[in-house]
Amino acid sequence: MERQRSYNGRRNIDERPKNLSQCRLQRSSSLPPVARAPPPPPPSNQLKLAAMAIDLNVRLRSADMPLAMQERAIRRARALVDANNPGITKPTQVAMCLKKEFDALYGPAWHCIVGKSFGSFVTHAGGGFLYFSVDKLCFLLFKTEVRPLVKPPSLHRLKINNA
Repeated sequence: MERQRSYNGRRNIDERPKNLSQCRLQRSSSLPPVARAPPPPPPSNQLKLAAMAIDLNVRLRSADMPLAMQERAIRRARALVDANNPGITKPTQVAMCLKKEFDALYGPAWHCIVGKSFGSFVTHAGGGFLYFSVDKLCFLLFKTEVRPLVKPPSLHRLKINNA
């Protein structure tokens, strides 16, 4: 049997298989269909934090911090933004207030950046990072690790051999 060839060497359209079901792969009936479980519901603390963020018009962008600390930061930031205190009008002053509060409550080495447009690339201690926005201001609050400074040995104790 000789096949009909077209001018470019391929089979003609007429020679397609008539029964396309032979070409399809058939699913084996011995394999059960894969069932996916729905994702587990978020814990109630996360739901409370999400509801609070919605009420305060806050958008949580990224967090690696216990929920109680997140709530404190968000509530304090909202209060600072809403305050009509003439001493706290600039983002730098808002950042200073939030940083000082977290230093006093959770130990030293907290850093806070507040503004409408900024870039950052930071290293933070575990459990000490929060990035969120209140209205049009963005807040970056993070903690770094504090290591005690080791004093270098004094020069009097070093024996220097002068030859």
